[in-house]
Parts: sequence; C-alpha cells; structure tokens
Amino acid sequence: MAVPVEVPVDVVVWRAPGPASFPEAAARYAELRSSPLGAFEPAVAAFVRELRRTSPDPGSPVSWDQALTVGVDAVIVHVVWPGQRQVLDLVALLASRHGLVCFEPARQAAMS
Repeated sequence: MAVPVEVPVDVVVWRAPGPASFPEAAARYAELRSSPLGAFEPAVAAFVRELRRTSPDPGSPVSWDQALTVGVDAVIVHVVWPGQRQVLDLVALLASRHGLVCFEPARQAAMS
C-alpha cells in the first residue's frame, strides 16, 4: 500500500489586526511573497525565536531556518514535513500567543 505524500504548504504569520476576509488575507500573502527581507517587528521576532526553539521533525534534514521566509513584519512558514497538521497547529498556536494573524492559503483560512 502506498503511503500518501503530503504536498508542502505555506502558512503566513503577521502582526494583527488581521484581515477581515479571504481576499484581504490572500492579497497580503501575495504582497509578502514579493517583499524584501528586513528588520523584525517585535512580535514577529518573538514568534520566530519561539518557533526555532521547537523541532518540526527531529529526523528531517530540513530545519526551521530553511523553512522560514522572514520579512519586516511577517513570516512565511514553508511546511515541508510529514505530519503537516501538527506543524500547522503549532504555528497557529504560537502566532496566537504573540498576537499575530495566521493565514493558511491552501485552506483559505485566516486565524487571529
């Protein structure tokens, strides 16, 4: 029996207040994908520090450093590990803890 392969997904995290609708979140995601890297917004910096203290998959050669695109006020997390739901739940939990919006484009879901 073949093991299902999970397709990598992105989740984007940024400073609240969050988007009111999917189109606004999708537009912000597109903007962040094309924005230059820069200095951290304090809540985003705290989120990244806490995220890096966790382990998405101890057996994987992929680290958080390779899976994060960090901008001035946002982070795109490229979820490339098996057990994606657990990783996405962790990202959403930490984003909430730091007062950040979490948007998962594949599911068209924005959380804050």
